Amino acid sequence: MRLILAGFVLLTYAFLNYYIGLRGLKSINIKVPVNKYAYWAIIAVLASTYFIGMIGGKYLPDRLERIVNRVGGYWLAAFVYLIGIVVILDVFRILGKKLNILPDFLRERTWVVAAAVVLFVGIILAVGTYNAFIPRVVAYDVNVNKKAGDMDKLKCAMISDVHLGDTIGRDRLRRAVEKINSLNPDIAVITGDLIDREIEPVKKANMLEELKGLKTRFGAYVIMGNHEYYSNDVEEITRMYEESGLVVLRDKCVKINNSFYLVGREDYMADDSGYRREKLSNLLEGIDKSLPVIVLDHQPKDLSESRTEGVDLQLSGHTHGGQFFPISLVTDSIFEEDNGYLKDGNFNLIVSCGYGTWGPTVRIGSRSEVLDININFTFSS
Repeated sequence: MRLILAGFVLLTYAFLNYYIGLRGLKSINIKVPVNKYAYWAIIAVLASTYFIGMIGGKYLPDRLERIVNRVGGYWLAAFVYLIGIVVILDVFRILGKKLNILPDFLRERTWVVAAAVVLFVGIILAVGTYNAFIPRVVAYDVNVNKKAGDMDKLKCAMISDVHLGDTIGRDRLRRAVEKINSLNPDIAVITGDLIDREIEPVKKANMLEELKGLKTRFGAYVIMGNHEYYSNDVEEITRMYEESGLVVLRDKCVKINNSFYLVGREDYMADDSGYRREKLSNLLEGIDKSLPVIVLDHQPKDLSESRTEGVDLQLSGHTHGGQFFPISLVTDSIFEEDNGYLKDGNFNLIVSCGYGTWGPTVRIGSRSEVLDININFTFSS
């Protein structure tokens, strides 16, 4: 069934690329003589580059692999906008002809329209690249109505979905560490997908060495995301994280400073990867729930479990906030909260749209971010 679905998706993708290419060729061929064979070869290469990098990238030289992944990612983003624009233009073109309201300028100079479309998509990709590569600090204030030992507040720095690998490298992680340290946090957390999929690029560049530079009062903690499980090397990744100075929480609950509990959950992918995601009730069994309970869970779904168990704050990622419009409409419809802050009674949820990117290094309607979470323990009897 999965093979049939994958085949259908690939055929649809191929057809839509052909449709984009055909409309482009008809638009520009009126004014500019184009070698059709070269034109279609370029379209075919662009359309397949991302899949070449994903499937066979490890067989390419490192530099060529990075180029292939970057070009393929940009084409995927361009493809989304091009298909939408071309469909809209075709609707207007057909209606314009039938109603005889299409200006002569557009009939005779379709190449101008094609140039404008390419320029518009280019601007979108440029803005999206800025949003992806220049992170911002987003601050949240959360009130928890519980005593936390002798602590009145907790300053937590958070990143999620870095996706270290062939596209996002050591320099990006170094800048994340610098931003976290600039916040002077009590604690730092990484809520999954620190590594994209393949661990070899991460090991080869010794990327995780940067994490040793994190400076916090209570340490830095990490949980697994779905991409750590995609690697099929989750035990090796666990070891790599621990050697980098991170405390790995895989279905573990730790009491910090005798003041609050931090619970790190396995990702939902664990159940499909030969591991097991424990029930939250089992992880919290026997703890003192008069103290604040903070849960790290990569995917912000099935929130009823955290609500039922009296969790005070859940920190999640995974969604990328859709990363770029209109994908954001999909994540917004799937998750109760796909990017930002949700408060429901005593339950608080913060979902980060992520520090890195997956696929295209483009963000439209979202921005790469480091979270500065200020938790105030405001107990009132």
